[in-house]
Amino acid sequence: MRLEPTLRAEQVLRVNAKLIESNNILHLSADELERVVNQEQMQNPALEVTECRVCLFCGTQIYGQECTICGRLARTTRPLPLLYEQTMPFWEQQSFYAQQGSFDTDNYAFIQADSDDAYDPLAHISIGETVAEALLQELETLLSPADALIAEQLVGNLNERGYLEVSIQEIAEYLSVPLERVAYVLKQLQTLEPGGIGARDLRECLLIQLQALSTHETPHPLIHTLVDRYLEQVARNQFHKIVRDVKQSEQEIRTALLYIRSRLYPFPAYIYQQSTRYTQHSSGAAYIRPDIIIRSRDLGFEIELIEEKRYHFNIKTHCYIQQVNKKTMGNIQHYMQFYDTRAKLFIDCIQRRWSILKRITEFVIDFQGEFLEKGRRYLRVLTRAQVAEQLGLSEGTISRATANKYTLLPNGHLMAFADFFDGSLATKDILRNLIQAENPNHHLSDEELARLLMAQGIPLARRTVTKYREEMGIASSRGR
Repeated sequence: MRLEPTLRAEQVLRVNAKLIESNNILHLSADELERVVNQEQMQNPALEVTECRVCLFCGTQIYGQECTICGRLARTTRPLPLLYEQTMPFWEQQSFYAQQGSFDTDNYAFIQADSDDAYDPLAHISIGETVAEALLQELETLLSPADALIAEQLVGNLNERGYLEVSIQEIAEYLSVPLERVAYVLKQLQTLEPGGIGARDLRECLLIQLQALSTHETPHPLIHTLVDRYLEQVARNQFHKIVRDVKQSEQEIRTALLYIRSRLYPFPAYIYQQSTRYTQHSSGAAYIRPDIIIRSRDLGFEIELIEEKRYHFNIKTHCYIQQVNKKTMGNIQHYMQFYDTRAKLFIDCIQRRWSILKRITEFVIDFQGEFLEKGRRYLRVLTRAQVAEQLGLSEGTISRATANKYTLLPNGHLMAFADFFDGSLATKDILRNLIQAENPNHHLSDEELARLLMAQGIPLARRTVTKYREEMGIASSRGR
């Protein structure tokens, strides 16, 4: 018998980085997606995100301060800042932020950190103070009442990054006070948290933070020198000049630079806003908002994906650097090509998420049309495997797409997307009605409820009735 090699076609599933990233984004909830979009926008200079003003609860486009349909308060939407830990050097960060927008005079130049709670009037009870309010309150304890106007002018002229935009000479002339008093108040302002607040430039901001850190730890001996004298060379990775001047190895310089990147922050106001956002989320009430809205129309049902209306993605084609040599231009082109590819991958993953969500919702609407028209009692049994088979997707993809997602039904009720696959909802609805209709002088036991359900053609064991009752938060017959 002679053995010979033969060719055979075989399909092999290979998991690549794009598939992993796409599945991760597909699984995200609305809040998690918002954070991912903001983070990607912060880290990727090639990604341009335009955020439209829409109500995150009913999908209506907002033109004023509140939604005209549901009455929720609107918030100002703007791109979040770049963080210092990203790879964009200081000189590119400065030119980038020079092109960013407006000055909010009503809020001491600060745009309040985004929060889902901003839409709900009741949520304002637990919302914390802005950075400007916190600074003025702390300055009151450090200064005499005569310096209050100086403090207000200094805080009011901080830009959104926490830098002082005007000179102390201008403030002194405007208020007709001695220059020394303004300098003293500014010095007090710069002792407050977040570290570096009130600095005139990046160098001063980092030096203020370094001085504060030096009181309770010993930083690398090269840190102060790098920040004070070689900040521009550090931003451009021109280590050869620093090595020659300070007579230290490049490894030592990179070690010091690592400390700078991990412990110091170029824009102090953003650090305050980031920490305030998570404090508000942890201390305030949690609000669930829909991902998908199903509207009833004359010819059927209409699907509306809120995040698709909210976000519009583009890839920037321009560069912030105008006058550079050929070698530097080559590095910039490589740099921008990398981020262009990353932006395209991110946009593709987001669009795949939207496409899959809409396809699943369209199938569910066709299958559960009677439920949408008549109520929970008419919810049909549906499995994710059925949806996967009909749409040609894997069951895992359906599970990721429907996890942590919520749907606003035509009747105005908010429902978890996973409930479309919960066959017990109709039974729970009947069980709830039986309990509500019971005689106040005789509360039905779980065994009696099981018999009543059996009489209606719904065979359930007593322990299953107990489980459903507990899931609905209804007490036992003795507790009722």
